[in-house]
Amino acid sequence: MLGLPQSRPRLPPVAEPSPQQFGKYVLVSKLAAGGMAVTYRARMTGAMGVTKPCVIKQILPHFVDDHDFVEMFISEARLVAGLTHGNIAQIFDFGEVDGQYFIAMELVHGQPLSKVLRRASRAGIGFMPQPLALHIASKLCEGLDYAHRHVGEDGQMLGLVHRDVSPDNVLISYEGEVKVIDFGIAKATSAVEAKTSPGTLKGKYPYFSPEQAQGRQDLDARTDVYAAGIVLYEMLCGRRPFEGEFVTVLPRIITGDCLPPSAINPTIGEDLETIIAHAMAVDREARYQTAKDLSESAVELLYRDTPRFTPTMLSQLMTYLFAEELAAEGRKVELPPGFKEQLAAWQSPGSEPSQGRARLPSSNGRSSSPGNPSSPGVARPSSPGVARPSSPGVRAPSASGLRPATDGSAPRRSATQATAVRKSTTGVRRVTPGGTRENTGTGRRPLPPELPPEPDTDGGTEPTAMPRTLPTLAAPRDTPVETAIAPEPPEPEEQQAPRARTTADDAREQLAAEAAEREAKRVKQVRQLSMVAFGVTAVLLVIGLLIHFLSPAEEGEGSDAPVVLWITSNPAGAAVVVNGRPVGNTPSRIIGADQRTPHTIVVTRPGYRAWTRRFTPNQPEVHVKAELEVAPGTTQMVSEIPTATAPDAGPEAPDAGTAAAVVAATAAPAEDGGTATETDAGLASNDAGALAEAELPDRDMRHVEYPTRLLVLRPMYNALPLPEYPTATIDVSPGAAYSVWTEGSAALAEGDGTASGTLVYYAEGDLPADNAVGFISSAPRTIKGAKKLHFFALDDTGPEDNRGSIRVHLRQSAYIPPRSVLFEADKNAVQVKPLHQMLLKGLNPKSTYAFTVRDDFAEVRSGAQGRVHTVLCVEKGPRAESVRSTHRLFETGKRYQVSGVQDLRCVFPDLQLGDNQGALDFDIVDVTNMSRKERAEALRGAKSSER
Repeated sequence: MLGLPQSRPRLPPVAEPSPQQFGKYVLVSKLAAGGMAVTYRARMTGAMGVTKPCVIKQILPHFVDDHDFVEMFISEARLVAGLTHGNIAQIFDFGEVDGQYFIAMELVHGQPLSKVLRRASRAGIGFMPQPLALHIASKLCEGLDYAHRHVGEDGQMLGLVHRDVSPDNVLISYEGEVKVIDFGIAKATSAVEAKTSPGTLKGKYPYFSPEQAQGRQDLDARTDVYAAGIVLYEMLCGRRPFEGEFVTVLPRIITGDCLPPSAINPTIGEDLETIIAHAMAVDREARYQTAKDLSESAVELLYRDTPRFTPTMLSQLMTYLFAEELAAEGRKVELPPGFKEQLAAWQSPGSEPSQGRARLPSSNGRSSSPGNPSSPGVARPSSPGVARPSSPGVRAPSASGLRPATDGSAPRRSATQATAVRKSTTGVRRVTPGGTRENTGTGRRPLPPELPPEPDTDGGTEPTAMPRTLPTLAAPRDTPVETAIAPEPPEPEEQQAPRARTTADDAREQLAAEAAEREAKRVKQVRQLSMVAFGVTAVLLVIGLLIHFLSPAEEGEGSDAPVVLWITSNPAGAAVVVNGRPVGNTPSRIIGADQRTPHTIVVTRPGYRAWTRRFTPNQPEVHVKAELEVAPGTTQMVSEIPTATAPDAGPEAPDAGTAAAVVAATAAPAEDGGTATETDAGLASNDAGALAEAELPDRDMRHVEYPTRLLVLRPMYNALPLPEYPTATIDVSPGAAYSVWTEGSAALAEGDGTASGTLVYYAEGDLPADNAVGFISSAPRTIKGAKKLHFFALDDTGPEDNRGSIRVHLRQSAYIPPRSVLFEADKNAVQVKPLHQMLLKGLNPKSTYAFTVRDDFAEVRSGAQGRVHTVLCVEKGPRAESVRSTHRLFETGKRYQVSGVQDLRCVFPDLQLGDNQGALDFDIVDVTNMSRKERAEALRGAKSSER
């Protein structure tokens, strides 16, 4: 009974993360993560609950921020989505969900070729069996050729090139199917890499073609042909032709300096080696011109030497190698009785293929086969489909004597090697003790002669015994092919005769030298890493000891002693708030502060900016003096009004909040952007805007003055009813998906750097509330399920200083002409009424604040889709160009840094306000003078229960 691979010990079960919703897909599990994307196993749910398994590939965020990548990614994905071929994994959807670009592709139930090769090596199959390698290479090339010849809707060739053909991008299903993935994405990635690091080449450089290694941009289908040749080389030899560091491999790729496959795997015949050399020719004009040509040569050689081959053999090998995975999925693992004999043949590198070989015509008209050789000296003709390259890319080192021909003929040997060959040529086929046959006729190149066991190329030492199942590069199994009788021992004089040196000797010596060099480099790296780890450990130990001895005691007399805080201000008479509690006016003396507790002191005075300081007392008595700055737009006379009306600080001093309200009424900003001074303070009540804000119902729900630790935004009070405002609108079809982008820019304030091409959109329709609001810019994004779109921007300075316009383009498909709508800054910018917003005033532009958004279950409409986790905000600073020219979407559960801001205006875009309820909370912490540790502690302690 055929034994399957031993199962690994079972690990304790690990709780897997719950599936996550991603648009119309559910992400079930994570498959892999690379430098460009993260891949998930997913499930798509269609109508009537029909589900379909698929793979979601999410593009990493740092690529999404690049405009060039987004445009090229969308254009390439649109082209590749039209590819339909049995050897290409189908892409059936691509787009964007919440700013995250993705590709939805066919789920291939199998494994990548790279993992198949590793698993086969562990199972004792050192080299992929030649029939299977040729079959995989032919199917790979068929998929590539279909994409290379694909014609667009206009009847023109698209010129698609994969650019990243490697075993990682070739999938083998458990049913024996071969499929190519990631077609068309490498071009977008390489464009971004070329821009971020000009003059460098990244990616899987061992699979680069010579033109890729040279940095040429005019890559065509022959680049993929070269990479397919490398994949075939790796399958047959168990290693890549070019290995090593980037700087050393690149020149070798350009010159084609690599070992011939037969120097690594002696069972590779001349015709197969010719196919690989033709595919890997350095000059692409001498290469296979199409992937179809390489596929036909591989198929012809496959069925000539193995006429009984069927793709079922590949399925059987996959079942044998991945029996544990299949059993874990609950699938029954069965293999036919004849697979045991087939596996033994695959695990024996010196044996002939198990299937019958094609019979070849001899020179006298009689047929011959490898088992019945024809007359000596007659060369076996090559298959017509196996062409010889004029400039082969697979070259042996110059010392080996095997030189590539430049005139289209077969490789020539050096004079020394030719002399040695002539001395051993007797005109008959003979069997070597190692089990390999030599045809010494003049028409066929002799195979390497019998050699003693070579050093292990991985360890650099002489092997003591050769395992039966593991193949080596130099010593085939000692099994004669044509006869079971052991050859007679050689004569003593033959034993003493010098042996001719061959290219295999040079190849083995080079392999041994490379292995020794790798081992020396590994030892050196381990030594360096050990020294670095030891040094880092010592430094951390010293730092820890210093902190332990120099830091103040956590407990003891000094830490528990009360601290006296003296708080003064210039000018005096300012209100003081310590840790959220009012303590009077300056000058003020506070007794009982704790040395171990961080203190937040806020000093405010009408007509002046709020002064904030956070610190931890480290001595028994601390003096704090606040230098107050006059608020911009307020005259000194107005700022001195409270001083004239209020006596010195003391028990009889009026309430600070009352004084602040008086000055706020006399120095409140006018609705038109101006500021009322003491001269026109009496007229401020007659101003329509000031009067409207002063008489605003539930004013505390819509207007908050800093300092405050908590800002509450309620959809029932702070929602923006868009039908009441002149937004730019357009009707769309709810059942269609639109690609939307902007062209042009507009400015809503005076000054350079205030123009922007980004707008806010609101989508009416049966959409979740969070998906209905977002930003659009010159980078296209997809909007689905909307019946009407609103485009707008928030403006708090009035339409007089607005300028410019932005055209919004909408494309439904390639068959329908695009539509557009014009946003005009002086007409469609929204001046939000005080009744529909939350205005936070009094922030210090010189301070940095941390805003943490917490969810208290806010809804803009009833139902499961009405819950909202985002709020739209716009910042205002002392100068228009000092803050962001675009708006922000603050999202629950996230923390944001705000600086250079005086006022913050926030709204919930909505259609009607009657069904709104709930709230979102903003924790506001001044982190200007905090360390990272203090900042984390302050934000961690901001809980709703403590506010």
